[in-house]
Amino acid sequence: MLHIAFLTPEYVSERRPEGGLANYLYKVGQGLTERGFHVTVICLSDRNRFWHDSEVSVNEVKRFVFPYQLYRLKSIYPYFPIVAQIISSRRLEKVLWRVHKANPIDLVQVSSYKSPGYTLLHNKRLPIVCRISSSSSLKRSANDMRRNLAEHLLDWLEIRQILDSNASFAPSRFIASIFSRHEGYTPSVIRTPLDTVEITPDPSFYKTHLAGKSYLLYFGSLNRVKGADLLAHAITPLFDKYPGVIFAFIGRDDGFSDSSKIFDYICGVNSKYKDRLFYHPALPKTQLYPVIANAIGILMPSRVDNYPNVCLEAHELGVPVVGTYNSSLDEMIVDSRSGFLAENEDPVSLREAIDKLMALSPKQRRQMRQDISESIRQIRAEDRISELVDFYQTTISEFNSR
Repeated sequence: MLHIAFLTPEYVSERRPEGGLANYLYKVGQGLTERGFHVTVICLSDRNRFWHDSEVSVNEVKRFVFPYQLYRLKSIYPYFPIVAQIISSRRLEKVLWRVHKANPIDLVQVSSYKSPGYTLLHNKRLPIVCRISSSSSLKRSANDMRRNLAEHLLDWLEIRQILDSNASFAPSRFIASIFSRHEGYTPSVIRTPLDTVEITPDPSFYKTHLAGKSYLLYFGSLNRVKGADLLAHAITPLFDKYPGVIFAFIGRDDGFSDSSKIFDYICGVNSKYKDRLFYHPALPKTQLYPVIANAIGILMPSRVDNYPNVCLEAHELGVPVVGTYNSSLDEMIVDSRSGFLAENEDPVSLREAIDKLMALSPKQRRQMRQDISESIRQIRAEDRISELVDFYQTTISEFNSR
């Protein structure tokens, strides 16, 4: 069986229960080991540590950080991230070769995000597959941020990671089309798989905070890329229209570029209804799943996304999702069947989509849950882990034939 190594800037641990890339790697790692493959994760961390996540071998590698005192050199500190990223990539590579010497690796999968395999490009020993996490330039645009020279260089590293790997793939047609237009390169599309590990729910958090309440839920990182700020004005008229409904937010609050918090902004816009706004930082899946399962629906007003785990997890639990067009969510949600779609970056359209969800009769809700269940059944039948393994095998064959 193949030995697959993943080089990544993040992985799920007791310290970090969240993160789209981290959760994707967890799902894929578990799916591969269940089929007999050997999986090694080599991830950046704030420590050096080796452990096992079920059958997955995890090597945490301490990322490079410049001494705090050097940040006083204001003329050059904007370039520290790119230097730190390259040095951190080199640290991951050193661990990779050590693992390879002890137990030969057949293929390395890297993320485009943070370019963790950059120093490994053009090596002659191991094939590299790159998963395109997203487009950093699009995310900066969604965050209303302008790129400086250092950020242009960081984006260049990610593009080189994608273009110079032996093969690259994206989880969505949306992101694949971005690279096709901007870089003249069309990656393959391999969808994110569903969880293969059964989660044993812990309802304690739900019982303490939300049991017996009607609520719409936003979960995941609160930032402009995910469109969390758009909800501030979209939900304002809904408080009076649906007096018994609470709006719950669970996840890390990344805030705005000025460091102010998004949930504070939502509360400020809706100060009259503060008692019907609920926030809690990220939860482990065991506690989060009961909260998702009992929600009226999930709100995902993303400006940019890449076939997100959030939508998959909601649908696995039979819960409809309100998402957006031109964000990749329109590849996951069938409007009026598994949820509702709103125009991208349009609070009025978003409000109207939420209204449609709230207006469903009990019979229509049951039908929607049936449609969602059928969609999940079809996804399971696709066997996306096997599709990924076939991609690996083709890449290995082409690499070895050179």
